[in-house]
Amino acid sequence: MSNPLMPLTLRAALRGALLVACLASALAPLAARAQASTPVAPQSIDWEIRVLHDGQTVDTFHQTTTVGQSRTDTHDYPVTLGAACAGKEASIVAAVKPRRSRTVTVAPLYVEGDTVTLQIDAQETLDDGDGCSLAPRQISASHPGLAVHAESWTDWAPADKKARLLYQVRAHVVQG
Repeated sequence: MSNPLMPLTLRAALRGALLVACLASALAPLAARAQASTPVAPQSIDWEIRVLHDGQTVDTFHQTTTVGQSRTDTHDYPVTLGAACAGKEASIVAAVKPRRSRTVTVAPLYVEGDTVTLQIDAQETLDDGDGCSLAPRQISASHPGLAVHAESWTDWAPADKKARLLYQVRAHVVQG
């Protein structure tokens, strides 16, 4: 129902205003919902790794890392030769390389219920056998998605059984 007395430009302006009003009323609930929902901050994960060699704890790593981030820690330790390793060759190796190192990189990937999935990379210099070996072994291992249940230890062997090396891992979401 157009009024023939109303100028054409005024009619076009009224139609445009009506269209804007309709769109605004249709989009208002969506805009309110978008403002009400704030983005969720990434979860922080408290993780711990116990390194066992021959059943004895020889090192521990403990950090808090945000999901989607990674953390790398390196621990150095001196070579210790047992009393049975008084041989000249073992002493020379210890003198040339008097320190060993262990590096872990942990990246929490995601959380599902009470399970945290971690990507773990480990590099380690390990003395095999009785500790008197002449050439320490370099171990590099990676686990692309170790599922760790909250507060319980999960075992991961980053090397062959001959190495007698075990990493025990636990992790949980930091509350608050």
